[in-house]
Amino acid sequence: MKDWCYGITAKLTGYCISLLPHSFSLILGGWLGVLAYRFASKQRRLACEHLRQRLDIPDDLAVEAIAKRCFENLGKTVVEFMRLPRMIPKHIYKYISIEGRHHIEHSIAQGKGTILITGHFGNWELLAACISATVEPVTPIVRKLRSPRLDAIVSSKREKVGYATIDRDTGVRHALKCLRKNELLGIVADVDTTVKGVFVDFFGIPAYTPYSPVAFALRTGATILPAFIIRQPDGTHRVVIEPPLELERYDDKEQELVINTQKFTKIIEDYIRKYPEQWIWMHERWKTRP
Repeated sequence: MKDWCYGITAKLTGYCISLLPHSFSLILGGWLGVLAYRFASKQRRLACEHLRQRLDIPDDLAVEAIAKRCFENLGKTVVEFMRLPRMIPKHIYKYISIEGRHHIEHSIAQGKGTILITGHFGNWELLAACISATVEPVTPIVRKLRSPRLDAIVSSKREKVGYATIDRDTGVRHALKCLRKNELLGIVADVDTTVKGVFVDFFGIPAYTPYSPVAFALRTGATILPAFIIRQPDGTHRVVIEPPLELERYDDKEQELVINTQKFTKIIEDYIRKYPEQWIWMHERWKTRP
Protein backbone atom coordinates (compact mmCIF):
# COMPACT_ATOMS: atom_id res chain seq x y z
CA MET A 1 0.00 0.00 0.00
CA LYS A 2 2.85 2.39 0.84
CA ASP A 3 4.49 1.73 -2.51
CA TRP A 4 1.15 2.22 -4.29
CA CYS A 5 0.68 5.59 -2.56
CA TYR A 6 4.17 6.66 -3.60
CA GLY A 7 3.38 5.79 -7.19
CA ILE A 8 0.01 7.57 -7.32
CA THR A 9 1.41 10.68 -5.62
CA ALA A 10 4.36 10.83 -8.01
CA LYS A 11 2.14 10.41 -11.08
CA LEU A 12 -0.35 13.07 -10.00
CA THR A 13 2.38 15.50 -9.01
CA GLY A 14 4.28 14.93 -12.24
CA TYR A 15 1.13 15.42 -14.33
CA CYS A 16 0.24 18.69 -12.59
CA ILE A 17 3.79 20.03 -12.90
CA SER A 18 3.93 19.10 -16.58
CA LEU A 19 1.01 21.46 -17.23
CA LEU A 20 2.78 24.47 -15.72
CA PRO A 21 4.80 27.00 -17.74
CA HIS A 22 8.53 26.35 -17.56
CA SER A 23 9.35 29.54 -15.64
CA PHE A 24 6.69 28.97 -13.01
CA SER A 25 7.68 25.32 -12.56
CA LEU A 26 11.22 26.46 -11.71
CA ILE A 27 9.86 28.89 -9.14
CA LEU A 28 7.80 26.07 -7.67
CA GLY A 29 10.84 23.81 -7.60
CA GLY A 30 12.81 26.47 -5.75
CA TRP A 31 10.01 26.81 -3.18
CA LEU A 32 9.97 23.05 -2.67
CA GLY A 33 13.71 23.14 -2.12
CA VAL A 34 13.35 25.90 0.49
CA LEU A 35 10.67 23.85 2.29
CA ALA A 36 13.02 20.88 2.34
CA TYR A 37 15.77 23.13 3.71
CA ARG A 38 13.47 24.29 6.53
CA PHE A 39 12.12 20.91 7.57
CA ALA A 40 14.91 18.41 6.74
CA SER A 41 16.96 19.40 9.76
CA LYS A 42 19.43 16.51 9.60
CA GLN A 43 20.27 17.13 5.93
CA ARG A 44 20.43 20.90 6.52
CA ARG A 45 22.92 20.50 9.37
CA LEU A 46 25.00 18.06 7.32
CA ALA A 47 25.13 20.41 4.33
CA CYS A 48 26.18 23.35 6.50
CA GLU A 49 28.79 21.26 8.30
CA HIS A 50 30.31 20.05 5.03
CA LEU A 51 30.36 23.54 3.53
CA ARG A 52 31.97 25.00 6.63
CA GLN A 53 34.67 22.33 6.85
CA ARG A 54 35.43 21.51 3.21
CA LEU A 55 35.28 25.04 1.79
CA ASP A 56 36.62 26.65 4.98
CA ILE A 57 33.80 29.20 5.21
CA PRO A 58 33.82 30.73 8.72
CA ASP A 59 30.75 32.95 8.19
CA ASP A 60 27.63 31.05 9.29
CA LEU A 61 25.34 33.28 7.24
CA ALA A 62 27.34 32.58 4.08
CA VAL A 63 27.29 28.85 4.80
CA GLU A 64 23.51 28.87 5.32
CA ALA A 65 22.96 30.88 2.14
CA ILE A 66 24.90 28.38 0.01
CA ALA A 67 23.22 25.42 1.71
CA LYS A 68 19.80 26.92 1.01
CA ARG A 69 20.66 27.37 -2.68
CA CYS A 70 21.78 23.72 -2.78
CA PHE A 71 18.30 22.67 -1.67
CA GLU A 72 16.73 25.07 -4.16
CA ASN A 73 18.79 23.56 -6.97
CA LEU A 74 17.69 20.08 -5.92
CA GLY A 75 14.03 21.16 -5.89
CA LYS A 76 14.37 22.62 -9.38
CA THR A 77 16.14 19.46 -10.55
CA VAL A 78 13.23 17.29 -9.37
CA VAL A 79 10.66 19.51 -11.09
CA GLU A 80 12.67 19.60 -14.33
CA PHE A 81 12.93 15.83 -14.27
CA MET A 82 9.15 15.55 -14.03
CA ARG A 83 8.89 17.84 -17.06
CA LEU A 84 11.57 16.05 -19.13
CA PRO A 85 9.20 14.54 -21.72
CA ARG A 86 7.93 18.08 -22.49
CA MET A 87 11.37 19.71 -22.49
CA ILE A 88 13.16 17.14 -24.67
CA PRO A 89 13.62 17.55 -27.56
CA LYS A 90 11.10 20.31 -28.32
CA HIS A 91 12.67 23.05 -26.18
CA ILE A 92 16.16 21.71 -25.74
CA TYR A 93 17.95 24.39 -27.77
CA LYS A 94 15.98 27.08 -25.97
CA TYR A 95 17.09 26.02 -22.50
CA ILE A 96 20.42 24.21 -22.99
CA SER A 97 23.70 25.03 -24.73
CA ILE A 98 26.45 22.46 -25.26
CA GLU A 99 30.18 23.17 -25.33
CA GLY A 100 32.73 20.53 -26.33
CA ARG A 101 30.42 18.36 -28.42
CA HIS A 102 33.38 17.64 -30.70
CA HIS A 103 35.05 15.66 -27.91
CA ILE A 104 32.18 13.15 -28.02
CA GLU A 105 32.20 13.04 -31.82
CA HIS A 106 35.96 12.44 -31.89
CA SER A 107 35.66 9.70 -29.27
CA ILE A 108 32.91 7.97 -31.24
CA ALA A 109 35.15 8.06 -34.31
CA GLN A 110 37.78 6.10 -32.36
CA GLY A 111 35.33 3.19 -32.16
CA LYS A 112 36.12 1.98 -28.62
CA GLY A 113 33.26 3.45 -26.65
CA THR A 114 32.92 6.58 -24.53
CA ILE A 115 32.48 7.00 -20.77
CA LEU A 116 30.81 10.25 -19.77
CA ILE A 117 31.65 10.86 -16.13
CA THR A 118 29.94 13.47 -13.98
CA GLY A 119 28.72 14.14 -10.45
CA HIS A 120 25.44 14.87 -8.73
CA PHE A 121 25.91 18.39 -9.98
CA GLY A 122 23.47 20.82 -11.58
CA ASN A 123 20.73 18.67 -13.12
CA TRP A 124 22.60 15.48 -13.97
CA GLU A 125 19.47 13.79 -15.38
CA LEU A 126 19.03 16.65 -17.82
CA LEU A 127 22.67 16.19 -18.86
CA ALA A 128 21.96 12.63 -19.99
CA ALA A 129 18.71 13.67 -21.66
CA CYS A 130 20.15 16.53 -23.71
CA ILE A 131 23.18 14.56 -24.92
CA SER A 132 20.90 11.65 -25.85
CA ALA A 133 18.62 14.03 -27.78
CA THR A 134 21.30 16.02 -29.59
CA VAL A 135 24.41 13.82 -29.95
CA GLU A 136 24.09 10.10 -29.20
CA PRO A 137 21.99 8.11 -26.71
CA VAL A 138 23.64 7.76 -23.30
CA THR A 139 23.20 4.69 -21.11
CA PRO A 140 23.76 5.76 -17.48
CA ILE A 141 24.54 3.35 -14.65
CA VAL A 142 22.04 3.99 -11.84
CA ARG A 143 20.93 2.52 -8.53
CA LYS A 144 17.36 1.25 -8.45
CA LEU A 145 14.98 3.09 -6.14
CA ARG A 146 13.63 1.23 -3.13
CA SER A 147 10.06 1.75 -4.31
CA PRO A 148 9.37 -0.41 -7.40
CA ARG A 149 6.55 1.89 -8.54
CA LEU A 150 8.67 5.02 -8.24
CA ASP A 151 11.52 3.27 -10.01
CA ALA A 152 9.18 2.32 -12.86
CA ILE A 153 7.94 5.93 -13.17
CA VAL A 154 11.49 7.32 -13.22
CA SER A 155 12.59 4.72 -15.79
CA SER A 156 9.61 5.54 -17.98
CA LYS A 157 10.47 9.25 -18.05
CA ARG A 158 14.06 8.46 -18.97
CA GLU A 159 12.99 6.19 -21.81
CA LYS A 160 10.55 8.79 -23.15
CA VAL A 161 13.41 11.24 -23.70
CA GLY A 162 15.70 8.71 -25.37
CA TYR A 163 17.85 6.89 -22.86
CA ALA A 164 17.68 3.66 -20.87
CA THR A 165 19.76 2.77 -17.81
CA ILE A 166 21.91 -0.03 -16.40
CA ASP A 167 21.43 -1.35 -12.87
CA ARG A 168 24.45 -0.49 -10.76
CA ASP A 169 24.46 -3.79 -8.86
CA THR A 170 24.01 -6.23 -11.75
CA GLY A 171 25.04 -4.41 -14.92
CA VAL A 172 28.80 -4.82 -15.30
CA ARG A 173 28.48 -7.08 -18.35
CA HIS A 174 25.88 -4.77 -19.86
CA ALA A 175 28.19 -1.78 -19.34
CA LEU A 176 31.13 -3.51 -21.01
CA LYS A 177 28.89 -4.60 -23.88
CA CYS A 178 27.74 -0.99 -24.30
CA LEU A 179 31.34 0.20 -24.67
CA ARG A 180 32.30 -2.60 -27.04
CA LYS A 181 29.40 -1.52 -29.25
CA ASN A 182 30.97 1.98 -29.31
CA GLU A 183 28.12 3.53 -27.35
CA LEU A 184 28.05 6.21 -24.64
CA LEU A 185 28.10 5.00 -21.04
CA GLY A 186 27.21 7.46 -18.27
CA ILE A 187 28.65 7.17 -14.76
CA VAL A 188 27.98 9.45 -11.78
CA ALA A 189 30.98 8.88 -9.52
CA ASP A 190 30.95 11.36 -6.66
CA VAL A 191 29.07 9.66 -3.80
CA ASP A 192 29.87 7.24 -1.01
CA THR A 193 28.91 3.86 -2.41
CA THR A 194 28.73 0.14 -1.70
CA VAL A 195 30.32 -0.82 -5.02
CA LYS A 196 34.05 -1.47 -5.34
CA GLY A 197 36.13 1.66 -4.92
CA VAL A 198 39.31 3.25 -3.62
CA PHE A 199 40.08 6.13 -1.27
CA VAL A 200 41.16 9.34 -2.99
CA ASP A 201 41.47 12.92 -1.85
CA PHE A 202 38.22 14.91 -2.11
CA PHE A 203 38.29 18.39 -0.57
CA GLY A 204 41.32 17.39 1.50
CA ILE A 205 39.71 14.29 3.05
CA PRO A 206 40.01 10.64 1.89
CA ALA A 207 36.71 9.72 0.21
CA TYR A 208 35.64 6.26 -0.90
CA THR A 209 35.09 6.54 -4.65
CA PRO A 210 34.01 3.98 -7.29
CA TYR A 211 36.83 3.11 -9.67
CA SER A 212 34.58 1.56 -12.32
CA PRO A 213 35.13 4.38 -14.89
CA VAL A 214 38.87 3.73 -14.85
CA ALA A 215 38.51 -0.06 -14.78
CA PHE A 216 36.12 -0.02 -17.75
CA ALA A 217 38.37 2.33 -19.73
CA LEU A 218 41.52 0.31 -19.09
CA ARG A 219 39.76 -2.91 -20.05
CA THR A 220 38.08 -1.70 -23.25
CA GLY A 221 40.21 1.24 -24.42
CA ALA A 222 37.18 3.55 -24.05
CA THR A 223 37.66 7.31 -23.72
CA ILE A 224 36.69 9.02 -20.44
CA LEU A 225 35.09 12.44 -20.94
CA PRO A 226 34.21 14.50 -17.85
CA ALA A 227 30.87 16.24 -18.48
CA PHE A 228 28.95 18.79 -16.43
CA ILE A 229 25.70 20.72 -16.66
CA ILE A 230 25.69 24.14 -15.01
CA ARG A 231 22.46 25.88 -14.03
CA GLN A 232 22.43 29.52 -15.14
CA PRO A 233 20.80 32.44 -13.28
CA ASP A 234 18.17 32.85 -16.02
CA GLY A 235 16.94 29.25 -15.68
CA THR A 236 18.84 27.86 -18.67
CA HIS A 237 21.69 25.35 -18.56
CA ARG A 238 25.22 25.18 -19.97
CA VAL A 239 26.67 21.75 -20.72
CA VAL A 240 30.47 21.47 -20.79
CA ILE A 241 32.19 18.38 -22.21
CA GLU A 242 35.81 18.36 -21.03
CA PRO A 243 38.74 16.98 -23.09
CA PRO A 244 39.54 13.27 -22.66
CA LEU A 245 41.05 12.16 -19.37
CA GLU A 246 44.63 11.00 -19.93
CA LEU A 247 45.01 7.73 -18.07
CA GLU A 248 48.34 6.75 -16.55
CA ARG A 249 49.53 3.14 -16.75
CA TYR A 250 51.36 1.28 -13.97
CA ASP A 251 52.43 -2.29 -13.29
CA ASP A 252 50.75 -2.00 -9.90
CA LYS A 253 47.04 -2.27 -10.76
CA GLU A 254 45.84 -0.79 -7.48
CA GLN A 255 48.11 2.21 -7.94
CA GLU A 256 46.72 2.53 -11.47
CA LEU A 257 43.15 2.65 -10.16
CA VAL A 258 43.92 5.10 -7.35
CA ILE A 259 45.89 7.60 -9.43
CA ASN A 260 43.41 7.71 -12.31
CA THR A 261 40.37 7.80 -10.01
CA GLN A 262 42.02 10.74 -8.27
CA LYS A 263 42.31 12.47 -11.64
CA PHE A 264 38.60 12.52 -12.42
CA THR A 265 37.70 13.21 -8.77
CA LYS A 266 39.86 16.35 -8.86
CA ILE A 267 37.96 17.60 -11.93
CA ILE A 268 34.62 17.05 -10.16
CA GLU A 269 35.95 18.89 -7.10
CA ASP A 270 37.07 21.84 -9.24
CA TYR A 271 33.55 22.27 -10.63
CA ILE A 272 32.00 22.02 -7.18
CA ARG A 273 34.38 24.64 -5.82
CA LYS A 274 33.41 26.96 -8.66
CA TYR A 275 29.65 26.35 -8.29
CA PRO A 276 29.19 25.09 -4.69
CA GLU A 277 25.45 25.72 -4.70
CA GLN A 278 24.97 23.11 -7.44
CA TRP A 279 26.23 20.03 -5.58
CA ILE A 280 24.55 17.75 -2.99
CA TRP A 281 26.35 18.84 0.18
CA MET A 282 23.64 17.11 2.23
CA HIS A 283 25.00 13.71 1.14
CA GLU A 284 27.18 11.77 3.62
CA ARG A 285 30.08 11.77 1.21
CA TRP A 286 32.79 10.96 3.78
CA LYS A 287 30.84 8.35 5.75
CA THR A 288 33.07 5.40 4.80
CA ARG A 289 36.46 5.72 6.42
CA PRO A 290 39.80 4.06 5.56
